[in-house]
Amino acid sequence: MLQRLHYFYLIIFVFSTFAANAQQTKITGKVSDELTNEPIPFATVVFKGTTIGVNTDFDGKYIITTDTPGDSIICTLIGYKTVKMRVKKGQEQVINIVLKASKVELQEVVIKAGENPANIILKNIIRKKDENDPTKLESYQYEVYNKLEFDLTNISQKMKGNKLLKPFAFVWDNIDSTETNSKPFLPFFISETLSDIYFKNNPQNKKEIIKASKVSGLENASVTQFLGDMYQRVNIYSNFIDLFGKGFISPISDLGLVYYRYYLLDSTFIDDQWCYKLKFKPRRPQELTFSGEFWVHDTTWAVKKISMRIAHDANINWVEDMAVVQEYVRVDNKQWIMSKDMLVLDFATRENGMSFIGRKTTSYKKILINHDIPDEIFKGTENIVVSEDALARTADFWDESRHDSLAERELKIYHMVDTIKTLPAFKTYVDLITLFFTGYKDIGLIELGPYYTLYSYNPIEGNRFRVGLRTSDDLSTKIQLEGYLAYGLKDEKFKYMGGFKYKISSKPRQFAGLKYRFDVEQLGQSDNAFQDDNILSSLFRRNPATKLNTSESQKAWYEIEWFPGFSNKVTFTQNEFVPIGDLDISYFADDSRTVIKNNFTTTTVSLFTRFAYREKFVAGKVDRISLGSDYPTIQINYTKGFKGFYEGDFNFDKLSIRIDDRLKARSFWLYVLGFECRKNMGESPLPFAGDPSGQRDLFL
Repeated sequence: MLQRLHYFYLIIFVFSTFAANAQQTKITGKVSDELTNEPIPFATVVFKGTTIGVNTDFDGKYIITTDTPGDSIICTLIGYKTVKMRVKKGQEQVINIVLKASKVELQEVVIKAGENPANIILKNIIRKKDENDPTKLESYQYEVYNKLEFDLTNISQKMKGNKLLKPFAFVWDNIDSTETNSKPFLPFFISETLSDIYFKNNPQNKKEIIKASKVSGLENASVTQFLGDMYQRVNIYSNFIDLFGKGFISPISDLGLVYYRYYLLDSTFIDDQWCYKLKFKPRRPQELTFSGEFWVHDTTWAVKKISMRIAHDANINWVEDMAVVQEYVRVDNKQWIMSKDMLVLDFATRENGMSFIGRKTTSYKKILINHDIPDEIFKGTENIVVSEDALARTADFWDESRHDSLAERELKIYHMVDTIKTLPAFKTYVDLITLFFTGYKDIGLIELGPYYTLYSYNPIEGNRFRVGLRTSDDLSTKIQLEGYLAYGLKDEKFKYMGGFKYKISSKPRQFAGLKYRFDVEQLGQSDNAFQDDNILSSLFRRNPATKLNTSESQKAWYEIEWFPGFSNKVTFTQNEFVPIGDLDISYFADDSRTVIKNNFTTTTVSLFTRFAYREKFVAGKVDRISLGSDYPTIQINYTKGFKGFYEGDFNFDKLSIRIDDRLKARSFWLYVLGFECRKNMGESPLPFAGDPSGQRDLFL
């Protein structure tokens, strides 16, 4: 009987245990930032109406287990909006929570006893800035992996029924929402680059060699270079951080205490390094500042990790939000070097309309500091070099070389974009966009255009029609042929141009060219005016173009860039001008002011010098785009006219100097358009000395 009682109690105990477990609620998950997807440590997660809760760990993770749960959990953290999520009682479940930054300012904290300890820490950071700033090193090199992604957000349901977007209806199946309470987004672009970066001081030089590139199926060297690492670095050790053409105050700027308030929040070990956690916020509204927090090492006073976003009331067009996250590692127990860099931009094109988010994630490996770098690495004129096989890397190469594997949604982006690229409608839209921005229609080996010169009007030629073309990169990356044929219905004459540009070498960058042109033009126009046969000049010209010249010119030129930003161009030109229309006037006179003739020929040689210190470029196969310089750009042009040589009618010298600059005044950019002065020496025709429309030039 006693043995039976033991079995009975054992069965009751087992069933009661099962019953208790059946009533237990267990929730696991991660709390992250909506914009950056970064984990949020020390956020509070509690059951509503109870005191049962936990704080997230350093990786943003949490676990709550209880027998008496509420019907929902609440997640809170200062600086973020509170989030409430429903739970299922008596079950194990995963609830990932996304927090959105709050625009509510923290209340002022007044510290009366002694100096704010956060300010003391900041002063130590500033004191050690030169030692901790990687750009102050003698040299460094590393391998960098860069990933860029764009996502559409605030997507309207009406877009699905848009006739223009009907061929791409399948993309709506790719709308994603990776977290429980995050807003849905449509990934539409992703790129990856793998590069070697070399930096050397004294003299300062930097080189990026892109070893591999994968850009959403778009094989374009210019895009590849633009998405490289060099032009997208945020250096927190600089006093000003350049973003959107404006200078933001760094939270560890020498002027930090003038623009920010700091608060000491915590201290702990991170990667076996004892660190302090500081929070910062702007002192005043509507300044170009950030808000956020950073961890700083207690001995070297170097930043270990920083997370910041632009102040919510900073007036930046179309930018709804922007966040920067950076992490640093200590190399050789000496220097702190960045190991991770994230930049996230939330662009809002219009209120409550569709917007997009750009995410750039960069990681750094194989870091070497103060090692000898061969001078051969820095030879050449390009700051960024794309390896010939960069766009031909295999999937196996990427699997082995990526610093981190792609997420499932990132793999879907590649598949989706590659599928879109094969659609005829996509090719049509790309052609239209290319035509709009470049003016040329690509039809394979040649390009037709520019479209804005197809038709124009002036009183001399009447209705003018023009057809132009040039060879594309598909035909040759060494030589480009160009030309056009035009005809006026009123004067019943053909006009034409033909020429070529030849790329002699890339290192140094050298070009030469020839051009012959027979056409009409108005001399002395402003450099900012539309060209004569631009349809816009026909529509918006205030004065009728009745004072034209027939111009027959021959031109030969040679250009060399000695190093990035410094170039010379030598041009030989022979040009004969004959007035037509109402322009029956004398162009020049002798010393007694006696009229000699009303048409003239000039034979000139000019030397053009351009210098832009540390100018950066995005280079394609033939052409390139300047990304500007932080220093003044100086242009000097000297022209010599020869009388009696190739039928030239004048001996003259002309010198022009132009300086363009953009100056930074504290936290604001001050754009200066430029200053130009000219000096004419000797006899020269009136149109060469000023603007015949009445707007005179300034002479020295």
